[in-house]
Formats: sequence, C-alpha cells, structure tokens
Amino acid sequence: MAVVFKSIVLEAIFVVSSFACVERSSRRETAEWRELFLGKCLLYKQDYGPKILCNSSIDCSDLWSKVKLAAAYQPKCNFSISAYEDFVTASQHFVPENKFLFWEGVYPFVMWYSNSGNKYYTISDTLTGYLFDNIEWCGNSSEHDGIEKYPSTCPGYELGPDCQKSAQSVFWETASLFYARHAYGDVHVMLNASISPAFPTDSETCSSESIKNLQGRFTEKGISPSCIDNPRDVQMLMCSENSSNSNCRITSGANRSMMTPYFIFQILCFILLNIFV
Repeated sequence: MAVVFKSIVLEAIFVVSSFACVERSSRRETAEWRELFLGKCLLYKQDYGPKILCNSSIDCSDLWSKVKLAAAYQPKCNFSISAYEDFVTASQHFVPENKFLFWEGVYPFVMWYSNSGNKYYTISDTLTGYLFDNIEWCGNSSEHDGIEKYPSTCPGYELGPDCQKSAQSVFWETASLFYARHAYGDVHVMLNASISPAFPTDSETCSSESIKNLQGRFTEKGISPSCIDNPRDVQMLMCSENSSNSNCRITSGANRSMMTPYFIFQILCFILLNIFV
C-alpha cells in the first residue's frame, strides 16, 4: 500500500506542475482598480508608514475618490493638466532631509538603489508615486463611470503630435513638480551616461558638454552643483549583480571611470521646479 500511495502522489505532483499559466484578460473593472489602489495604500502605510507618515491622517478611501474624480471621463490624449492637484496635495507627506533623489533614464536601477526609502526617496518611493507605479489607466467617456476598462488601450507615455497629454504623463508631471517643490537639504539626481542623450545633448561623463550645460543652469540659479562619475556605492551595487563583468575587477578610485557610466549630481538646497522653467 505504501508503494502504491507514493506512486499516486508523485503522479499528481507531476500533473499539477505541468499546467501552463494562462494570461488573464486585459479587462479591468473599476472595482478591481479600486481594490488594487486601496491595497497598495494600506501596504505603503505598513511598510513605509513608521518612517515617514508619522501622525499623518491620510485616508486611503479619500485618496481613491480624488483619483477616480480626476480620471473619470477625461479624454485619452487631452487630459486636464490640473486634474490631479487635489490628489497630489492630499497624498503629500514628510520625506527626510537629504533623501530626495531625482532621476532620468535609470528606472530599474534607481529603484534598486533607493532601496524603498532606506537610502533615498524617489517619487515612486513616496505614497503619491507608489500608488501609480507600474499601473496603466485612463478615462473613457463612453463607459458608465468614465473609466477605461481596457488599460492596455490607454496611451501611456507613447505621446506624439496627436496625443500630448495622457492620463499617465500628466500624473507623473504633476506629481514630480509637487515633489520637487518640497525638496530640501542635499538633493540628488541620477543620470545614465551610457545612453545618449543623458541630458539634452550627448553625454559621456561629468566633463562632457551636456553635463557642463546642466551644471551651468544650476550655477545661473545661484546653486553650486557637484558631479560624481560612477559613485562608489553605485559601482558596488552594479557589480553585485554582474560580478563577471571585467570592469568589476577594477576597484581603484583612479580607474573608476572605466565602469559603465552612471553618475550622480549632488545639488545643495535647490527647488527643481525653478531650475527647469
């Protein structure tokens, strides 16, 4: 009996493990988005709350009401530039001094680097951005509640002459500006110099023309910026994931520039909003 029973169990395990995953329908009801939103909000309060929400009275249900009101019935490619202001204002909270991190072109790495606020806070490490990170959405005037039920049909960030203001692009623009207005202390910007351009014109290192241009714009505002090629902590983090890379055998400070070019600006006490206008 023991031998037969064991055979049956092994066969059952084999059958279960042979099933392939079936992709879900791309349809998402508004109620599902609400559950996802509220779940992320509560999870954020649990994971980040003790460090930065303090005695904040942020109400997840109230935030959802503001988001739904902002998105409902909005045109997919001409989203109102002011629609998210109530939500963004209501979701603001404390971020520690010297922890603000802005970035361009390095999303997967910068999220790893920020370490969920343990090292720095990107916009996606704040409640405002966390609730929308990796989420697709838009309005649809033909739906009874004004929300698109097939998020994959929303324009996202693929903007062009015929679609310049999508729900997602307007949200991140609004949220980033609000976040920048609250930046204080040492503010950091991470760019990826291995892509072109890293900042408006061709870039390779801190001494490149485009980065000098960026530094000049800070200086015009009375801000003294500093730029670091391949910061040591960034280098070590990259090598921990790709230790076989020949560049990871280079550890001396003099040879650090041979690493894949990432660099950080450390900008003292500036408000990003006023720099890029």
